[in-house]
Parts: sequence; C-alpha cells; structure tokens
Amino acid sequence: MANYKYTYLIANFFFLAVWLFIYWRVKSLRRPMLIMSLITASFGPISEIWYFADYWKPEIALPLPIIGGVEDLLFGFSIGGIGAFAYESLFVRGVCKCVEKKGRHELFLLVFFAIEGFAMIILNNLLGLNSIYASSIGMVIFAIVMLVLRPDLLIHAVGSAFLVAGTMFIIYFLGQEFFPQSHFWVERIWKLSGTEQGIIIFKHIPWTEMLWGLSWGLVWGPMYEFLVGARTISFKKK
Repeated sequence: MANYKYTYLIANFFFLAVWLFIYWRVKSLRRPMLIMSLITASFGPISEIWYFADYWKPEIALPLPIIGGVEDLLFGFSIGGIGAFAYESLFVRGVCKCVEKKGRHELFLLVFFAIEGFAMIILNNLLGLNSIYASSIGMVIFAIVMLVLRPDLLIHAVGSAFLVAGTMFIIYFLGQEFFPQSHFWVERIWKLSGTEQGIIIFKHIPWTEMLWGLSWGLVWGPMYEFLVGARTISFKKK
C-alpha cells in the first residue's frame, strides 16, 4: 500500500509557492498580507474539528497537540494571503485608504468568525449538513452582508472567488496529472468519495473543493479593503 504520509504536507508547499508569488507582486501590501495570513493560519487546525469528522481525513506528518497538524497551519496561512490579495496582485496597482472613517469595519472580522462558527454549529452539528457545505454557506452569508455595505467591492469579490478556485483547481489538477498516485490519495481521504455527493470534475477534482474555494475567495478577497475602509485603485499609464 502506498505511503501518503507526506502528501498533504507537500501539497501545501505548492500553495505556499503561490503565496510567495503574490507577496512578491504586492510590494506595497506585504504587511497587510502577512497580517491576513497570520489571522487565518490558526483557523486551519481549528476548522479540522468539523472537517475531519465528516469531510476528509488526510494523513498528518507533523501533528499538533490537539487536532490537525503543521500542514493545516501552512494551508491556513497560504490560503489567507492568496484569498486576500490574489486579485490585487493581478489587477490593482495600489490600495487607497480614502473611504471616510465611518467606512471602517474592523470589528466585522469578529462578526465573520461568529457567523462561520454559528453556521458550523447549527448547520453541521445540529442539522447534520456536511461541514464543507455549512462552512461555505457561512462564508456566502457574510459576503452578502459585506457587499450590501460595500457594493463597490462586488467585482473584487467575484474576481477573487474565481482566482482562489482557479488556484486550487490548477494545484489539484496538475498535481494529479504529474503524480497519478495522488488521485488515489484524494479518493482515500475524501469522505464523500463513493457517495452521491462525491462528484469528481475534470477526472481529478472534488467539486466540493471548488465550492469551498469560490466561497472563500468571495468573502476573503475584499476583506482587507472592507475592514480598513479602503478602495483599490489603478493607475493609467501616461
């Protein structure tokens, strides 16, 4: 039987590589990118309280004392920075904190985590909805709230959603194309495999991963601008 002990760890190095590329691109936003990544790093292991129960259970090479492993910290860190600044790295030349002070919503970060926590507890623990759907619903709910307050961030949110999902798609697809054994790893750890919900797209990709990626990009993509009351700006070449 193949040993998949380090597969999850190795996969996260690909996400970290994307993070480093974005970090290199957004020179003026490196400090906020680090902050947003550190915020989400700890939530990688915490989220596994739910995901390990009914969604997936990858082998952990570097376990943490309570739940999850260093792999989850790496994923949380990487996807935090990717989600928050992938759009800026490609389509934006800078961020202007030019919204009035009343446009700042720092405390809404706590609201976001509260909504996500309630979604997991109510939809997953109480109603039995799979954790991947519960977490995605929580993210979409907050994204709607955010966009009602800041409708100017709609294009940013949608663009980020497709960029995050696209990044995940490329890593999953190319990883399984170049390392065919990893396809069996996905089927092995994915608890929806073999069920009616276990739909694979493009031969390799669990559709629920794309659902989660879209939801995460939608909510986390414009999060920095929303929290600090900023707008993205582009400079036209003369």
